[in-house]
Amino acid sequence: MGYPHPSHPRETPILSKYFGDAEARTLEGWRARGGYEALQKALFTDPQELQTIVKDSGLRGRGGAGFPTGMKWSFMKPDGKTHYLCCNADESEPGTFKDREIMRWTPHGLVEGVALAAHAIYAQTAYIYIRGEFTEPYARVTAAVEEAYAAGILGANAMGSGKQVDVHVHRGAGAYICGEETALMNSLEGRRGNPRIKPPFPAVAGLFGKPTTINNVETLTTVPYIIKNGAEWYKQFGRPDNPKSIGTKLFSVCGNITRPGNYEVALGFPFKDFLYDLCGGPLPGREIKAVIPGGSSVPILTREEAEGAIMDYEGMVAAGTMLGSGGAIVFDDRQCMVRQIARLTRFYAHESCAQCSQCREGTAWITRIMERIRDGEGTAEDLDTLVSIADGMSGKTICVLSDSCATPVMSGLKKFRHEFEAKIAANPAMVTVPGALRASAA
Repeated sequence: MGYPHPSHPRETPILSKYFGDAEARTLEGWRARGGYEALQKALFTDPQELQTIVKDSGLRGRGGAGFPTGMKWSFMKPDGKTHYLCCNADESEPGTFKDREIMRWTPHGLVEGVALAAHAIYAQTAYIYIRGEFTEPYARVTAAVEEAYAAGILGANAMGSGKQVDVHVHRGAGAYICGEETALMNSLEGRRGNPRIKPPFPAVAGLFGKPTTINNVETLTTVPYIIKNGAEWYKQFGRPDNPKSIGTKLFSVCGNITRPGNYEVALGFPFKDFLYDLCGGPLPGREIKAVIPGGSSVPILTREEAEGAIMDYEGMVAAGTMLGSGGAIVFDDRQCMVRQIARLTRFYAHESCAQCSQCREGTAWITRIMERIRDGEGTAEDLDTLVSIADGMSGKTICVLSDSCATPVMSGLKKFRHEFEAKIAANPAMVTVPGALRASAA
């Protein structure tokens, strides 16, 4: 794993401030940097007050959906039932590697956020469900939990508060689908990691049938900063004209870009400045062709669309895509978009849990057609077939993995149809004369 880059002057390093600082990994080092002060404060604060602070801060889930964190917490009532908190550390979305860096460099920051959130939702037990392939992050987080128990931060009398807060680290087995919250809970229960039909929602009947909240690593690591500094402090970050997108966000950048890596900027940052200034733009002599801005499951942007986009939830929707997990994949003018989209469909076909027929059959069927077109063996009818299959897969399954496979195909056909047609016409220059494909098909 690469060493983090120095922060760019235009970044706003809050979560990433100690990336690359080996001393911040230890309990002693984290405390020296102000760690666990927020938890100490929170454990002596009423949970409903903590929920209100987080709600007022405007923090939204950083895992992809963007649901308001404080509102999600408010669904958990002091009803006397056993409550659970699940931290989704199963970061498996292609192009996304921000949570990995949080766990590598500031594992105590995550443990603090998990313990704080558990108290805020009236839970005594929390689980960190970590991706099976994350060997180093797993070791770091496990060590941090053990240090926190040894210091009395976790356990039956957390930080002398009289409150019980237990945190368990559970390692997954490498299934992408277990990043879906209900599949994650099934896996924790020792069952096959298949998504559940909702309702009931996790806040009503989640892990072991009890009220449960599931939050992302980045979301939970942000919470202690809000509790320590206040909601108003956090609201200073973001676009003044968009109160719906508040705070900073970690973005992972990979692909054909000069400086790949993780960057933390305030929401509302211009995507063009981000790509060309912070990330250094395309490699010498190349141009950006396309960008997937929020992990592989969101619609593709052309260069022109990406250069006009704003990096927040509403800005990306206005550009025709989604902020998602913040995993930006950059393609330059050397790349064949048919080949790249085929790689994505192959991934989703492999990762489907096969529970829903639309997903099980649709992802496999789309992949076969995409790979046939990629190899120069496609037909003109294949394009209409792809559209028909993708439409039959979207919004018709228990979870959105099926949609995630259909999305790059649909946006790719819409924006790079000429490349599909060129492959079908077996034109090495990837240029289709208008009408030629239709004429050949006739």
